[in-house]
Amino acid sequence: MIGTVGERFIKYLWVFIPLLILGLLLNIVVGEVSIPLGALLDPSRVYRVIILNIRLPEALACIIVGADLSVAGAVMQALFRNPLAEPYVTGTSSGALLGALIGLLISVVSRHGSFSIVLMPLFSFVGAMAATALVLVFGRGGWLSLILAGIGVSIMLSSIVMMLDTYILTIMPTLPAIVYLLFGTVSGINWSEVLAMFCVTLPTITYLILSSREVNLLMISDEVAQAGGVNPGASRATFIALTGLLTAASVSFTGIIGFVGLVTPHITRLLLKSSDNSRVIPLSIISGSTIMLYANVLSKVVVPGVVMPITAITSLFGVPVLLTLLRGVGNE
Repeated sequence: MIGTVGERFIKYLWVFIPLLILGLLLNIVVGEVSIPLGALLDPSRVYRVIILNIRLPEALACIIVGADLSVAGAVMQALFRNPLAEPYVTGTSSGALLGALIGLLISVVSRHGSFSIVLMPLFSFVGAMAATALVLVFGRGGWLSLILAGIGVSIMLSSIVMMLDTYILTIMPTLPAIVYLLFGTVSGINWSEVLAMFCVTLPTITYLILSSREVNLLMISDEVAQAGGVNPGASRATFIALTGLLTAASVSFTGIIGFVGLVTPHITRLLLKSSDNSRVIPLSIISGSTIMLYANVLSKVVVPGVVMPITAITSLFGVPVLLTLLRGVGNE
């Protein structure tokens, strides 16, 4: 069995790494200004500016966000023993969004706009943790209670975000539109923001990969985890905080992007035919990044000349998966 899973792991890499590279290239050449493939080897000054200042940061942001949300989803599903758990469904993303907006408002009111790159992730993390705690308090009755609590909290916080967003734009009409945070996009992201996301993502995901054994034990039961030398309460709290940190790192700069964290772990487990998080987590990084890259490309080409919200693309594929999972869990 181990050898079989190992073979699937290698095959998974052989399939998704080329898809990831192709997706990266498509993100660089596809857009309002199409860039010929030949120009990538020796781009003109105009193409060089577009590639280095616009397209490449966007593509790298897709990779980071895809990795963040996919790993957060895989870990949350294991911790909650719930196949429907992920940052979007459980309301974590909405809490992170509200926190990011508050951080942006503080930086603007204080007239220190440059502080937003620090305040937005910081407040976003606090918001993500508060929303997750609220969902856990009201969702103790089982998988359905958790999902209903997540939907309720998500709707409530999104409503607050819309009102706050409208108020900010009313008193400060010169402030760049921040409605995009409600829908999710990597358009306009810069190198500083990509670096900030990367500095949070790399150590957090590395720690989660190294701690996959603990995640596996908690996925089975608290009793098994305790027998394996793991403190269930402390470990679960740590992992929930880390998933909130990953969610905050993404939402702060790209807004809410739904269902990537739900779909990716399930695709990974299905192809691997294994729930071993030592394999699911690292492979979810690759597949989640790949999904985000292609979703971003589709957002540019669905309507020529218009960049659609990425959540509109991911939801088209994510909602059917959610409904299928709901039906499957409900029949158990």
